[in-house]
Amino acid sequence: MTRRARPGLQEELLHHLQPPVPRRRELVSERVAPALADIGDAMAGRGADEVLAALDAAIREAGGTPDAAALREFAARIEAGENPFS
Repeated sequence: MTRRARPGLQEELLHHLQPPVPRRRELVSERVAPALADIGDAMAGRGADEVLAALDAAIREAGGTPDAAALREFAARIEAGENPFS
C-alpha cells in the first residue's frame, strides 16, 4: 500500500530549500503570504464577502494595495473550500 503525500508538500519543501534572499523578505507579498494562507484555511466555506474583507484587511495591514478583482476571485475559491494560498 502506497501513501500519498499531502497536497503542496513538494512546493513547501522547495520553498524551504531556497536560499534566503534578504530583499525578498521586504516584499509585501512575502510578508502577507502566511496570513493569506491562514485566512484560506480558517475561512474555507464561509461567504465570499466575509473572506474578501479578511483578505483585504490582511494586505492593507502588511502595507500593500489590494487588487479587488484578484481578491474576489480568491474569496470565491475559499468560499468553495479551496485554499489558493497553500
